[in-house]
Amino acid sequence: MSDTSNAEQLMGILINKMEVMDNSLLLLKAENEAMKKIINNPQHLLKKMGLVSVNTPLTSDLSVDPFRADMELDNTSLLKGEPVVGTMSNEHIHNMSWEEIHDIANTAKGAVQ
Repeated sequence: MSDTSNAEQLMGILINKMEVMDNSLLLLKAENEAMKKIINNPQHLLKKMGLVSVNTPLTSDLSVDPFRADMELDNTSLLKGEPVVGTMSNEHIHNMSWEEIHDIANTAKGAVQ
């Protein structure tokens, strides 16, 4: 008789374990669906990351913003128009000292003003 009760107890434990695993799988499926929804909408994903659109309106007290990508790039643009920065490699820029970086920024700032 103890063999029967042990078998029933083991069967009950196995059934409970399978139910817990099944609930875990359902939870994972729900999380997976939520992640798919986020990934399928890149704008929502970027917003969750805290990034903002490049097409933000200009501020009212700033007439020229050389960092904006939607403005015409010329010699006063800090993005790509500065000939000094355009001729440097990424490695060279990463190895620059802060003084050199500030000198380039001041040169660009002087060109804008």
